Amino acid sequence: MTLRHHPSTSPARQRGATLVIALLVLVLIMMIGITAVSTSDTQFKLAGNLQFQDGALNNAETAVTAAENWLATGTNFSDAGFTSDDGTKPQLLPIRRLAGLTAPDNNPLTMVWANANSLAVDGNTQQRYFIELMSRNNKLQGSSQVVGGRTSSGCNQVNTYQITGRGASARGATKFVQSYYSVLNCPV
Repeated sequence: MTLRHHPSTSPARQRGATLVIALLVLVLIMMIGITAVSTSDTQFKLAGNLQFQDGALNNAETAVTAAENWLATGTNFSDAGFTSDDGTKPQLLPIRRLAGLTAPDNNPLTMVWANANSLAVDGNTQQRYFIELMSRNNKLQGSSQVVGGRTSSGCNQVNTYQITGRGASARGATKFVQSYYSVLNCPV
């Protein structure tokens, strides 16, 4: 009598292994999908934060531009607020006014930007500025009122100002822009 030897694995067990391998592959694909969604969500939040920071910077630049336009209009550059510190125009600071203040009000980056020390642009509190007089009646470099032995009638004196603008965004981002600006100041 001859004995026949049968293999110990049956076809039914091989089908079950295929099912387990297929489930593992599906779980792996699902994990890759979750990672992709998480990464894209993080990138979306980063892009949003950059937008808010750009908005704050635009607001600060708008505030500085508004201050420059104000200085360039008429005789605003010689406003009494630059010589007296009576508080009627807190956004106009005499020479070395900030140096005489105590912290945090002597540093534009840390001071409280409120109605007491800055001006909102057209009522927009996210755009504020103040102007500090830096110097009076400076002679322009390279200019002279005596040209070839004759007196020139051209104006060569300027007042210089430091403008500090602060911009804020809806989510609390804050940016500062400072500008030095000069205005011709000649006797009429």
